[in-house]
Amino acid sequence: MINKEDWDETREAFKAWWERSLDRPLLQIFAPKGSDWKETIDSWAFLRYYPNVDMAISTLLSQFREVSFLGEAYPNAWINLGPGFLSACLGADVKFNPEINTAWFEGKMSLEDIRKVEFDAQNEWWRYLAECTRIALERFCKKAIVALTDLLDPITILGLLRGNFPTNMIKDVFLSWNSMVKALEKIQEIWFQSYEENCRLIDDPENGFSTWAGLWSDKRYCVLQCDTIVYLSPKLFDHLVYPYIVEACQSIERTIWHLDGPLELKHLEKLLDINELDGIQWVPGAGNPDGGEDVWLPLYRKIQAKGKLLQIFVQPKRVLHILSKISPKGVAVQTTCASYREAKDLIDKFRATYG
Repeated sequence: MINKEDWDETREAFKAWWERSLDRPLLQIFAPKGSDWKETIDSWAFLRYYPNVDMAISTLLSQFREVSFLGEAYPNAWINLGPGFLSACLGADVKFNPEINTAWFEGKMSLEDIRKVEFDAQNEWWRYLAECTRIALERFCKKAIVALTDLLDPITILGLLRGNFPTNMIKDVFLSWNSMVKALEKIQEIWFQSYEENCRLIDDPENGFSTWAGLWSDKRYCVLQCDTIVYLSPKLFDHLVYPYIVEACQSIERTIWHLDGPLELKHLEKLLDINELDGIQWVPGAGNPDGGEDVWLPLYRKIQAKGKLLQIFVQPKRVLHILSKISPKGVAVQTTCASYREAKDLIDKFRATYG
């Protein structure tokens, strides 16, 4: 594996972490291999060079060679076709702005139209995903891990298909409740079908499973998320989103919930009560304190008290501090250092503390 000589040990650490038998934290450190970053890893390569899959993969291979992957970090070739990619497969237009590195989806479908959609493996965008996955598994073999694309969640997909997101969807909640619920049920059915198909495309024992979150697993896993819940009251969350989360947690071997910012905290208690949910990934959101700041300690301790795994993103200088304040078991910390020297110093101190 590129710049990752201890991959066998890393795999075993991840297996133990998922099973809660690892008695230390996972620590993923990314750093420049040389004196400084020449270029960052292009997480948009598969859209930037669409439909040239080989160019996207060659770009990532070149960039991975410039990165040092310390601790449990590894080269993660995420097939990123935009958050909410499933909406493109169901009829939304794909918009990608290479200057600001972002993609979005615009649909113009009625609720009745959405109730009639079907998963189609011959759709242009799904065929592109299949091609990206096939070629990536061949070219990245034993060099990097190929990661699942980001389907997002059913209610956000519904909102993207309706267009003018999230306004039209929110109007539907109040003006077309019954029709919206039936349309959502259809999208949920397709979401589970699409997830199964995506896993089937990438089901390779040597590759295992990974996602944009960069957590490797020998079994299927999914980072569940729904940023749309910031617009929903607890009551609407219970009706529209919670049943999907429970079903996903019960049907997918391993699941992590992407908790994105303080506005989602109102739903945390319900999430923590789902026995089958393995963990919580906390992202503070723009403008809020870094994940390594003490202000988040009550949140981390609440998550750990429920027996859940915890993934956080922390600045290098705060890694050892925040780890000293919480249980070392079941935590995964991801950080990026400005130099290899800084990264090596951090991993040495970490190993001196945790072995």
